[in-house]
Amino acid sequence: MVEDFLEDGVALVAFIGKDCAKIEDIIDELIVGNGSNSERFIVTTSHQDESLQDVVEFAESFSTDPVGKVQIIELYHHQKCN
Repeated sequence: MVEDFLEDGVALVAFIGKDCAKIEDIIDELIVGNGSNSERFIVTTSHQDESLQDVVEFAESFSTDPVGKVQIIELYHHQKCN
């Protein structure tokens, strides 16, 4: 997914919900890699205590040069039952 974001020229990935800061950190590491390619850059933000509507509004106002629409991608965490 991260490589698709880079290939598609995604400018911002905003995370929302429980543990979103941890997910943001993981995505940041995947984007930057070993740091040798300065073209691997996407702004990431996390919004643990904000509503989806507020984060979408933030994303829509992120750039004064609108290149595309805001897309919502939902990730689900499944816990194992013992």
